[in-house]
Amino acid sequence: MGYGKTWLGRDLEWQIKNAGFDLGPFHIKTAFTLTNAGYDSNVYYGATDEPVKDITFTAGPAFNIYLPIKKKIIFSIYESPQYVYFKETTRERTWNNYFNGQVHFVFNKFLLTFGMGISEARERWNTEIDIRPRRREDAVQASLLWQVQKKTSFSFAYSQAKYDYENIAYEGFNLQRLLNREENYFNFAGFYQLSYRTRFFLELEYGYFNFDDPETLKNSESYGAYGGFEFSPLGKIKGRIKIGYKFFNSLSPLREDYRGIVGDSSLSIRLLKPLSVRASYKRDVHFSVWYDNTFFLENRYGAGGSLYFFKNIRLDYDYFVGRNSYPEAYFGDGSTFSSFQKRQDDYRTHMVGLYFRLKKNIGLGVIASRWVRDSNLDWEDDNRDFVGINLTYDF
Repeated sequence: MGYGKTWLGRDLEWQIKNAGFDLGPFHIKTAFTLTNAGYDSNVYYGATDEPVKDITFTAGPAFNIYLPIKKKIIFSIYESPQYVYFKETTRERTWNNYFNGQVHFVFNKFLLTFGMGISEARERWNTEIDIRPRRREDAVQASLLWQVQKKTSFSFAYSQAKYDYENIAYEGFNLQRLLNREENYFNFAGFYQLSYRTRFFLELEYGYFNFDDPETLKNSESYGAYGGFEFSPLGKIKGRIKIGYKFFNSLSPLREDYRGIVGDSSLSIRLLKPLSVRASYKRDVHFSVWYDNTFFLENRYGAGGSLYFFKNIRLDYDYFVGRNSYPEAYFGDGSTFSSFQKRQDDYRTHMVGLYFRLKKNIGLGVIASRWVRDSNLDWEDDNRDFVGINLTYDF
């Protein structure tokens, strides 16, 4: 009751109570991670004439800090600087940083949140862009949750994000000119608590997108309606099912629109004590750099499982299949194509990992993965193998 009667207030209370340690009035949860430390057979996923092979790792701490004031105002901060190392590809050595700060005002039946985030990182941001461009994201958000009754609640949220890419060419396309933009979203959702660990929701969304360079003709807006279920991370079923329908409108009459099903679902089920299975489904439009496309449609689904040996050993396997489709066609110069051709990329990924719980707060994983892309543009066919380790230390 000290954090109000909303389910978000209970979630905040759980996070504060499960922080690693207290320092005066601050509740702090810290971790150190070493991820993707190993051999990469294709750093740029085929974006160069010859595959670039290298040894790499990413390492750094993460901090979650909470400051509750009389259980009515809660400040929360997430900060994670990460160093990315490549032995030979020195251009890719960098510091990435991710920051998010929020203030929550807790009332009996309302929870009001304001937040901001800043991230600056060199990464492979989606399944279309093979290189690792540097991108800065500045974001703000505000939300209000109203717990009408014990099982019924409504929320309204607004968010804005500004994306700024480095000035770099990718296969003849300038990322800064084609992708620098501002995104704005308005979301209204209703929730119904089916059980202590299962919540049903319906959501309406409106978004509009303004690009820095109007000559890209990418300014657009979208309308979406979604429904699904959210499951508590403490239960045998974890994750979320979210499926909906989206109207994506390109404001330029020269560009294609999208009407269709979208989804963002990820579910894990503990079938038996030593066995859990999981599945995921993602389908949505994303802004594209290729040709005269405003967007590409990403369709991705996967399944996997974890088998637990004894208490401290776990074997993971995951398999993903995806397809990127483009609304506009590519027209060759006659030496390559004799007709229009719309690009379509099919890709699949195998991932396996063997994880060891060395101590209660230390985990080590030995991982391997294989990624393969088959495109109807033959020169875009490629593959990538990775072998390495992950290490997590919570303290």
